[in-house]
Amino acid sequence: MEIFNITPKTFSGEIIAPPAKSFAHRILICAFLSNKEITVRNIGDSVDVFATLSALQTMGAQVEKIDGGVKIKKTQISSDKLIINCFESGSTLRFLLPVACALGLKAEFTGKGKLLERPVKELVDVLNRNGAKISGLLVDGKLSCGVYEIAGNISSQYITGLMLALSVIDGESEIIIKGETVSQPYIDITLSVLNDFGVKVTKTENGYKIVGGYNPKTNDITVEGDWSGSAFPLSLGAINGNVTVSGLNLSSVQGDRKIIDILKSFGATVIENGDKVTVKKSNLKGIETNVENVPDLSQVIAVLGAYASGETKLYGVERLKLKESDRIQAILSTLSVAGIKSTYDGEKITVYGGKVRGGEFDGGKDHRTVMSAVVLASGAENGSKIIDAKYYEKSYPTFVSDYKKLGGEIDVEI
Repeated sequence: MEIFNITPKTFSGEIIAPPAKSFAHRILICAFLSNKEITVRNIGDSVDVFATLSALQTMGAQVEKIDGGVKIKKTQISSDKLIINCFESGSTLRFLLPVACALGLKAEFTGKGKLLERPVKELVDVLNRNGAKISGLLVDGKLSCGVYEIAGNISSQYITGLMLALSVIDGESEIIIKGETVSQPYIDITLSVLNDFGVKVTKTENGYKIVGGYNPKTNDITVEGDWSGSAFPLSLGAINGNVTVSGLNLSSVQGDRKIIDILKSFGATVIENGDKVTVKKSNLKGIETNVENVPDLSQVIAVLGAYASGETKLYGVERLKLKESDRIQAILSTLSVAGIKSTYDGEKITVYGGKVRGGEFDGGKDHRTVMSAVVLASGAENGSKIIDAKYYEKSYPTFVSDYKKLGGEIDVEI
């Protein structure tokens, strides 16, 4: 078990944004499906991206490591029945389960932690209606082109998984999305990547039409910087410093680019310049915001609310219960340790800003809980411990080194 010992400091300096794992997952999968040799740069070392790369190798990908990335190409599969380990990556499972069905693979999907408890039933049901034969996470059968109906209010990953699967099936298929679509920005990322790989996708009134087939625009792709991970160091600047993050695409389709507008709403000083964003400490005031389309920002927004005067209200938080942990409970308990009152009334989380004190925080085996607790502790009145802290590596493996570059004092205890 790793324990972080945090001493509050003032933060300053510049770091490079971590790679966007939301892009990396999709680019690696499309590179594999394209049947071309594709160079993918800046994939980073996150545990989740490793899960997808490892799974693709099991499915027949030939992978050559290069500096900061890989060359990837689809080859023949050597086993009649594959064991595809998704580790703790929900994206890997929900994207590659449909892809395996599209390729007609016989496979068993496995994982660890809470992954196999996370919902996939609705995705499995639609796959089984269209040619797959899935029992539990045992996969057989083969998808055919056709009409795929799926609810839009459970997970955008279901829709991405279907898009990736249908992109490799000959002929035209249609995805009909029933009801409201949540986390649309993540679907926009998928559309952007499919477009780069020459897959024809057309928006319809209630979904998408996809014509299977790849024609990549380039054989050399670089993953852009991650707004989700960058939200943590940028928030350090707003709370107690002057922090710059470079390597960001200010016109990105990533929904978590919204962190800029959120920081401005709180009253932080935000400067945008080229691929850089600088955030300086200011007097923060509570805000109201809906996080339904940017759920991964919820915890760091709650931390900013702890340092803001007045109340901060987060709406659209219901699906936070279905992440790597129950992140609603994680927000409430983390803030409580810091002496900050917060409530959840079934509709919204309300954070009552005040004096933040240090304490012993539980990382909850959740990378975003760990990193948000570090940010919370970094401006507290006294030192803190973060228990079970190693899980930050799931999405942002350079988090500790970046934190230190900005002047943070963090002692890692095993």
